[in-house]
Amino acid sequence: MEWDAGAIMRIAIGVFFVLFGVGTAFALFRLGTVFKRLSGILNDANTKVIPLLTRVESTLDGVNAELGKVDEITGSVAGIVRTAEQTTTAVYGAAAKPIRKAAGLAAGVSEGVTSFLSAKRRRK
Repeated sequence: MEWDAGAIMRIAIGVFFVLFGVGTAFALFRLGTVFKRLSGILNDANTKVIPLLTRVESTLDGVNAELGKVDEITGSVAGIVRTAEQTTTAVYGAAAKPIRKAAGLAAGVSEGVTSFLSAKRRRK
């Protein structure tokens, strides 16, 4: 067998394909290992996340129930404030007019007494 350029080229191409096949097999083996680890991580996430989401859901249900109670309390307080405002307005209306009249009467009596006393002083 003669070693010419064609023979050397065929040997080089054969070696290249063998090395390429070995490299591809190694890369595919590593990729399989990565996918196996990824599958394990996803399974762990599924087993840990689902119970966590269930707990979060029950917590949120409890929070919503408490917010409903707070809403009822807020409505009750608003009703109480409205009633207190109406009562204050009624008391003010009932008390303000007589107090104004009494103040006017007191001012009138005071003015009258002052006027009467000043007239007595002038006569003397």
